[in-house]
Amino acid sequence: MKKMRLAVYSTSRIVEEFLHFNANMPEWQPDSIYCRPQSRKKAEGWAEKYGFSAVFTDEAEFLSRREYDAVYIGTANHLHFAAARSALLAGHSVILEKPFTTSAAEARELFRIADENGGMLLEAITVPYMPGFHFLKENIGAIGDVRGVYCNFSARSSRYDDYLSHIWNTTFDPECFGGALNDMGIYNLHLIWGLLGRPISAEYRPSLGYNGVDTAGLALLDYGSYTAAAFAAKDSQSENGCMIQGTDGCLVLHGNINSLEGELYAVVRGQRTEGPKTDRQRMACEFAEFARILSEKDAVAEAAARKRTMQVMEMLDELHGHTRVISQS
Repeated sequence: MKKMRLAVYSTSRIVEEFLHFNANMPEWQPDSIYCRPQSRKKAEGWAEKYGFSAVFTDEAEFLSRREYDAVYIGTANHLHFAAARSALLAGHSVILEKPFTTSAAEARELFRIADENGGMLLEAITVPYMPGFHFLKENIGAIGDVRGVYCNFSARSSRYDDYLSHIWNTTFDPECFGGALNDMGIYNLHLIWGLLGRPISAEYRPSLGYNGVDTAGLALLDYGSYTAAAFAAKDSQSENGCMIQGTDGCLVLHGNINSLEGELYAVVRGQRTEGPKTDRQRMACEFAEFARILSEKDAVAEAAARKRTMQVMEMLDELHGHTRVISQS
């Protein structure tokens, strides 16, 4: 497979994390980067460090280039739709960071634009591309009838102290689609949907900060004969992981939901099977598959990814629409 040329839209933290590990992603070659004028100096430093051939502060000029195999968008959450729309209308394929958009309606519109303009559109969400996910998928049927699910993905944000001091940032601004559910919680939703499908109904019970943002919260997903509980937090942390309990066994993760690494195993009728290990960073796993899908124009894989994204976005809509506040500071 040829090395794919990647254009990058934004100088955000998630983009910086991706670029840090790009040296271990032989599938991709950084081409150009777009940023706001005030971030140009930062982008120029990245260009020298990571090998970008051009820096743009004019979006139209950036998107007018035809050399790109894909545009990777990692802006603040509330800007995803507009940035992706511009790139798709310019005829590019797009890799769009999670959370995909602020609503299922926006997601549906982006897929429509992609279809009309001949581009592919993929959500950058690590969970379904990790070896650990495939292990869980292969073993979910062996544990019998599911009786309960619990996931926890929490980390005290490096920006939480700023938030407590009333220093603004998008991470804790509900108008910017910030908060625990949209950030940490989205990984829980992708994992649970990927293994168990869509629930019958969903409810969210958040703890709200002074400006109404959910700094932590519990998503309750009703599957009829059992409930899946998914906790996420950006104001506190403990051991992360997941447990899926069935009548014949269980699936257990002691580790982060976004990488499904750590201690991962299945127990079926007393027999324990260890999960796989990977020597690739979590973003390298997803971007390797993105490169394959785009280079082979794999419409089947893109359709499966599209279905996953739309189902999770519809779940997210329902959770935002069915909220019962636990506490507010």
